[in-house]
Amino acid sequence: MDRIRDVLLYLRDKNDYVSGDYMSGAIGISRTAVWKYIKHLERLGYRIDKLKGKGYRLAEAPDRLYPWEIERYSTTAKVLGKKIIYKDSLDSTNAFAFKLALSGEPEGTCIIAETQKSGKGRLGRKWFSPAGRNLYMSVLLRPHIPPSAVYPITFLSSLAVYDTVNALVHVEPTLKWPNDVLIAGKKVSGTLLELSTEVDMVRFVIVGIGLNINMKEDETDEEIRQKATSLLMEARKSFERTAVCGILLDNLERYYRIFREKGPDEICSIWEDRANIKGKYLEITQMGESYRGISEGIDRDGAMLLAADGTVQKIIAGDVSF
Repeated sequence: MDRIRDVLLYLRDKNDYVSGDYMSGAIGISRTAVWKYIKHLERLGYRIDKLKGKGYRLAEAPDRLYPWEIERYSTTAKVLGKKIIYKDSLDSTNAFAFKLALSGEPEGTCIIAETQKSGKGRLGRKWFSPAGRNLYMSVLLRPHIPPSAVYPITFLSSLAVYDTVNALVHVEPTLKWPNDVLIAGKKVSGTLLELSTEVDMVRFVIVGIGLNINMKEDETDEEIRQKATSLLMEARKSFERTAVCGILLDNLERYYRIFREKGPDEICSIWEDRANIKGKYLEITQMGESYRGISEGIDRDGAMLLAADGTVQKIIAGDVSF
């Protein structure tokens, strides 16, 4: 269905009835092909009015994260999201993307699902994935970097979400080390990196992003209800998920460009400044042990520098509380 974008473009452009003859001539396909596209769009959930002698009119578009809908809002991304693979349901977008990466899928391919059966966060935790409410997305990157430089990619993802949330909700979110974005102390988004490496080079990185968009409080799993939020809960209005996704892809590509051109140090510096983490008293739990101290910021490899008892500890990963 390679001309579905063209058919939708003409239906939207006219904002009124448009004849099958007109679309047939403008697109360069037969009237029968136009009719088949109309029927296919209806099966996808589009409501299309038909009037004899006048043609077709787009009455309503479904709330689905179809690639051609996201492309309407992703205006600056040239690599990330150039190819979007949409699935109604997956066990995990990261797991699906990982398999594609192993088979040679190009950089920038984006996997999106309406729901995940086994969505996952850091440390093997489950990522609550109700259908048709949020964004569950994995992006394939192939940066030419050593494994030691991969950690800051989680920061560029968090920064992209931060800018997206800030633009849409008009409330400044908070960055929580290493990969969370919060609003009013509650988690609205998280990032999960999975990668394949050789001895001295990264083969690929899968950037998994979960962003809560239109999830209501009573739809949230009880286990996380006090810790999680969504754009809808904070702004008291629903959002067009395709628009949110398009804006996020643009922001993600912008930070990935900075990462490639200026290196991971620059991303760490931007994240550290935006998170305003220096000088804050933190407790970090790691592998059953707790570390407390004053943050001296982020090391260039993304680790937390924690000062206590006259020494500075470098902590690679863990759960932070203030």
